[in-house]
Amino acid sequence: MKTIAILTNFTSYDKKYSLCNVAAEQIRMLERNNYKIKIIVNEGFIENTVGAIDTPDKRKEALGVYKEEYLHFIPNVRCYNELKRDDTWEEDIKKIADLLEPILKDVDTVFSHDLIYQPAYLKLNHAARLIAEKLPAIQWLHWIHSSTTPMVLHASADYLQTVKTAFPRSFVIYPNAYEIPRVAKNLGYEEDQVKVVPHATDPADFFGFHEITKKLTEDHNILSADVTGCYPLRLDRGKQPEKVLQIFVAIKKLGRKVRLVFCDFHSTGGDKVKYRQELKEMAIDLGMTSSEIIFTSDIGPDTALGVPHAVVRDLMLISNLFILPSRSETYSLVAQEAGLCSNLLVLNFDFPPMRSIYGAMPLYAKFSSNIDVMTGQDGNTETKYQPSFMAYANDQAKRICYYLEQEKCVAMATFLRKNRNPQTIFKTHLEPLLYKEMKK
Repeated sequence: MKTIAILTNFTSYDKKYSLCNVAAEQIRMLERNNYKIKIIVNEGFIENTVGAIDTPDKRKEALGVYKEEYLHFIPNVRCYNELKRDDTWEEDIKKIADLLEPILKDVDTVFSHDLIYQPAYLKLNHAARLIAEKLPAIQWLHWIHSSTTPMVLHASADYLQTVKTAFPRSFVIYPNAYEIPRVAKNLGYEEDQVKVVPHATDPADFFGFHEITKKLTEDHNILSADVTGCYPLRLDRGKQPEKVLQIFVAIKKLGRKVRLVFCDFHSTGGDKVKYRQELKEMAIDLGMTSSEIIFTSDIGPDTALGVPHAVVRDLMLISNLFILPSRSETYSLVAQEAGLCSNLLVLNFDFPPMRSIYGAMPLYAKFSSNIDVMTGQDGNTETKYQPSFMAYANDQAKRICYYLEQEKCVAMATFLRKNRNPQTIFKTHLEPLLYKEMKK
């Protein structure tokens, strides 16, 4: 496995500084995919980050993913936001290079952030170029985080000569494709040497996921699905989870990737156990896998009776579809919570209180109910499906997919969850660059 170094001039881990957060996300990507990591920062980084904290746990919390075992240090030399060859220019460059060389001698790829662009990085830039000549096996990926023309930053001929001299064996990394011609021209690269790696947003970090949710989403690759749903329920037959399952089967048959999580609680005895087994067998018979239809009671002993409410919230935040076929409800808080999380709601038309509570904004489907819709009194309303419920589910699946893909807010959230999460960015954009041959 390759060894990756992240080269920075960070003097501390400041969560308000976007470059620190982008680098932190890269560290998590590399950790998740079992790469060896070195993080290069300025001397004093730990002290400036942890301050007076002297307990190991608090130090770890302050440093976050910038773990002490990853850290390597370069001199904290004077730097400036304008070109300035101070009286220690050559000395500082040599000092940095002398410390960098042993750190990087066993490294395969270096990630840098604004190294080849910002005036404040000039000493580190020159030192890194010396190392690139001494250690020709290393490839360099240089992230650029601003589209400002170098002439605006500094008009000095020396600065522009440095910036416009392409770094050996390197690609420039930029987060959008539109500006490739401009970035290439400004930095002295060919256009095919500027690669696009979008910035990632980790839902687990952004939403503050519970540890159970983090493991669940990773184990079952939930973020990658086109259609995701969560149904919190006690496994009573009147909740009719098999109808949700069958609609998800129909959605899958339309070519969408699906994930459905049943947050089954208080369902460890009697008919509930039998019912769960029937649902699992139905899922298998209909062509679903254990990563497509998931029961939280299967995660482990701690979730056999249920999961924390925070886990339900997390799952709803990354879901886009909530189907409630229950035959009888007084209100349905779970439908309300799913709606707050911007899920497309599909509620039971045959149970009139749903229409009273939630109005015309959800989609409605006919799932039968324990109310006589003609009188509003006790009784039953039974919808007959011709030729079968599965045929009805196919029709509902087409309608659901239309709304999920045409409602712009829902479609945008789905796109970002699927395509801008860290693992997708790493696997589709970043990791291939680690194995791509570079021009000498």
